[in-house]
Amino acid sequence: MKANKRLGIALMILAGALAPWLTANADPITELRSLSVFKNADLAKLAGGDVLASQGPGMRFARGGWAESAYIVRAPAKTAVGLIQQWRPTQHPELRVYLQEDVSARVSPNDFQNLASAPSNSSVKAFVDATEKLPGDASKLQLSSAEVKQYTSGGAAGGGTVPATVVAFWSQVLAQRAKSFVSGGLGAQPPYQTSGSTILAGDEVARLLEESGSVRSQFSSLISSTPIGGGRGSLTPSLSWQLFHGGARGSVSLAAVSLDAFYARSAADGWQTADLGFYSSGGYYVAVTLHQLWPVQVDGSEATLVWRVDLVSSAALAGLRGAERLGSGAAMMREIQTNVRAFIKDTPRGK
Repeated sequence: MKANKRLGIALMILAGALAPWLTANADPITELRSLSVFKNADLAKLAGGDVLASQGPGMRFARGGWAESAYIVRAPAKTAVGLIQQWRPTQHPELRVYLQEDVSARVSPNDFQNLASAPSNSSVKAFVDATEKLPGDASKLQLSSAEVKQYTSGGAAGGGTVPATVVAFWSQVLAQRAKSFVSGGLGAQPPYQTSGSTILAGDEVARLLEESGSVRSQFSSLISSTPIGGGRGSLTPSLSWQLFHGGARGSVSLAAVSLDAFYARSAADGWQTADLGFYSSGGYYVAVTLHQLWPVQVDGSEATLVWRVDLVSSAALAGLRGAERLGSGAAMMREIQTNVRAFIKDTPRGK
């Protein structure tokens, strides 16, 4: 009996030791099924154009949201990384991203001057109106108390939808925040103080990761190499900014400006990427989008199986319960599917 028991324990230990090896050497679709909510994912259907999307497990974090998606890119994994990084959603009006630009390595207010070319629509006009109410009324914008005081009205109005004073203000705010991020990570980001409470970006990301155990484990090496895991991180980010439809603040829908940092590194036979939205003037507090990319063969050609995970913290989620929260999650899934399909359409072999 004792010998059999020892044998059983030895087999258990051996199985535990082999588990990482088995996972690492599993075929991509099997690994996707084991890691994600898509337990019945079908490679043939994904290769045919299916885009899977689902809510992740529920979060105790009231402001937190989690969604997963999976799809195929008809390109090698390393190429797919570049396609994800370089993609511009501005080509698709339905995505309501009005501007997207890269931020230079030597961050300066000049990187954001194209804000002056924003389209003339009600969302952008509401964003301008909210800015011009500073410093007296900052309720519709996510800023620190010190940033609110930087706005000064007057001067040349300019000929575009966004007046020169508004362009100058946001160029300065975004440049300061981008510089702070590069030098000190999330911990160097000024808090949001215009929403009735003090919100720290680093705390928001930490709360999201705290409740995403399997995701955190799968992307642990990448996370620890970036500010997502705290500190500055060892990887150099590619920075960009957007002007997009930020949703409703009260009875008004207004545009928002945001800052993102993109990271990528090879992982086993594939790649992993992280896109960290570390500042937004509205719509959300922080957003983390992670991609696991596995090389696969589709119709005899190199392709990439992609697992995408979106984690977001937003004031809009905090008050939702029951059916309202389920409805918000469903809307998030539809938005991600629309986003992914637009991306696939823009790839060289998109369908």
